[in-house]
Amino acid sequence: MKSMLALIGFDHVVVARNAETAMSACRKTDFDFILCDYNLGIGRDGYQLFEALKAEHCLKHSCCFIVVSGERHRQSVYGMIEFLPDDYLLKPFSYAELERRIERAFQVKRALKYAYQMIAEENYPDAIQACDIALEQYPVHHTYTQRLKGELLVKVGRYKEAEALYTEVLAFRELPWAKLGIAVAKGYQEQDTEAEGMLIELVNQPETKIEALDWLTRLYLSQNKTEEAFNTVRIVAEASPKNYLRQHVLANLAVINNQPDLAVRVHSKLLEAAKYSIYDTADNMLNYARAMIQNAQGLAVRDKRTVLGKVDYFLKDVKKRFHPTSYEHDKLVIEARIAVLEGKMDKAKTLLQESEELSLGKTLSPSALLDRARAYFETGNLAMSDHYMGSLNTLSQSADLYNKALNMMFLSEQDKYSHKRSTMMASHNAGMEAYSLGHYSEAINYFLEAQKTMPANASIAMNLLQAISQRGRLNEDLIYLAHKCMNVIDEAELPKDQRKRYNFIKEQIQQML
Repeated sequence: MKSMLALIGFDHVVVARNAETAMSACRKTDFDFILCDYNLGIGRDGYQLFEALKAEHCLKHSCCFIVVSGERHRQSVYGMIEFLPDDYLLKPFSYAELERRIERAFQVKRALKYAYQMIAEENYPDAIQACDIALEQYPVHHTYTQRLKGELLVKVGRYKEAEALYTEVLAFRELPWAKLGIAVAKGYQEQDTEAEGMLIELVNQPETKIEALDWLTRLYLSQNKTEEAFNTVRIVAEASPKNYLRQHVLANLAVINNQPDLAVRVHSKLLEAAKYSIYDTADNMLNYARAMIQNAQGLAVRDKRTVLGKVDYFLKDVKKRFHPTSYEHDKLVIEARIAVLEGKMDKAKTLLQESEELSLGKTLSPSALLDRARAYFETGNLAMSDHYMGSLNTLSQSADLYNKALNMMFLSEQDKYSHKRSTMMASHNAGMEAYSLGHYSEAINYFLEAQKTMPANASIAMNLLQAISQRGRLNEDLIYLAHKCMNVIDEAELPKDQRKRYNFIKEQIQQML
């Protein structure tokens, strides 16, 4: 291969035996051209290397990146702005074929050099102007330039112009990217029926199936059709099991559609999908633990214990992969939620306090913020739960599929949280009214309903205990309930007046026992 490249005219060729060596070389040198085998042995594959180089900004915008593979790879029909590999070269290939493909890649990069420079600087209006200039100066690359310009027009919200451009292209030649481009432009113009019809048609064509399913999912999400979005992304996720972002979208939509068991299975797959990639992080591993805990909420006691045992064992695996200082603050939140499920509220609150201290100065991931909101709600701290739920509103509102699904999931969780809270308040208020009327048995039932939502809330426990104290004689169930309430209250920090009130009620209960 090195001799082939030398014959083509490359005078400085660096050979890297694996992805890590390639990363090291690219950190030191701005290469003009990279020819990368897809199969790099143990560790990252060729595309994961490409993603890592992009993430670390090790590829200049004029660099040509060609992936070589023994298997045929589907070329993307949309996404030139995201700087995809310039080409895929199928083995075996001849010297002539390699030279032809390299020359073509270089010519396109040369023609669109200024456009890509402006894209790198996120100056999209000037990138569009650069495309117009390239159309005049390099007519031989008209197709590439039109495709890039269409995506840029969509990027800056000039949807009608984008649609007109794609329509003009299709008048001369039936190109998959132009068909998809029209559907995308119509979707952004809220011409949902037309966009949906076109995307469904494109799903049935092999070259556009994957991207059409992605955009169809995005369209359904914009219409709040979460079930349709879930069913669609499930198809595309099964078709591309190694694609981390699509699998993550499926996991989020599984949560929205109240399928926590599926979310657990998908997050388990994400552990493998993320391996060696830029997504292989402690937070990704912790997401699996978070999904298991969320699923455990509705399980029977024995099954719940089994799941919590798995979570505890899994957290030890995280420690083997990542240094504790990078994730300990998030792990403590998970351990606090485990303590809640085990009925150890005092321990849960202590763990959350420790987590807050370790979190100072750290940036929390969206999943970590949601986990904290859930943990504080479960421990009865509504103020902190509100704080972290509110933090989710400040996250990225990007329209890409991953962020759209993520934001939709957060909105869904906020709705569930609001519903739980309003239901709890309604039951609690009904209990207060029943108590004021002297209907103590009815009050107990209402307070019990409220306590199901927030078992660690000291105020609810206090009111329930006071209602029990008015019953006169206590049966075994009420005695058990009274002790449970007292355990919750004993673990809480009460204001002086509430502590005095509690001592009075407690004395009444003890006299009845």
